[in-house]
Amino acid sequence: MTEAQPRQMLADTVCEAIAQRLVDHEIEPGAKLNINTLAQALDVSPTPVREALARLEADGLVVKRALAGYSAAPLMSGRTFEELFEMRLLLEPAAAARAAVRVGEEGLRALTDSLTRMRAAHGDNSRETMRRFLHHDALFHDVIASSGGNSLMADTLRRFRSHTHLYRLYFPVGVPDATCREHERVLDAIRDADPDVAAAAMRTHLHRAQERLLPGLVAAEDEEA
Repeated sequence: MTEAQPRQMLADTVCEAIAQRLVDHEIEPGAKLNINTLAQALDVSPTPVREALARLEADGLVVKRALAGYSAAPLMSGRTFEELFEMRLLLEPAAAARAAVRVGEEGLRALTDSLTRMRAAHGDNSRETMRRFLHHDALFHDVIASSGGNSLMADTLRRFRSHTHLYRLYFPVGVPDATCREHERVLDAIRDADPDVAAAAMRTHLHRAQERLLPGLVAAEDEEA
């Protein structure tokens, strides 16, 4: 392993850790980000934190302003939220169709495991339970995208979902059951190697997810008002 490889692995780990704090609202939307404070919290030097923030800026999860440094991105507007789902509806059904004809046994096991863990994350509607549920929700979508064999599509969808998940802690009660049922239909179609049904099931899931997230968008905008 070259010296550059462990450095890159560290940068990837730090980037993932900060991104998780952003989507979990451990770092609130719009909050100022202090490089030294983040480095101390993650037990790393400031260098990988700077690299991570630059990457997260490119993903749109943080913003950098002259003389003010980095801040967490604010929650998107209603119009941008609609545009986000327009893009997901274009790409994710296609990703599901590709996965239906390309997924292997390992991918099917990963999808089944994510769905099982989503179903297990029920009960108390606590913030931590919702975090676990949505972590496996994201993994389910990530496995589908990566199983399609198009790395650019998978990377693009990952960025889109990061923005979607900024709203995830505003989900109304009852979302886990509906989401699991919809994921099961997608998984069944992929397991049956039926690309048309997989695409249709994913499209239905995204339309319903958008409808469920709208109250969260309103709640988030009310908090900012």
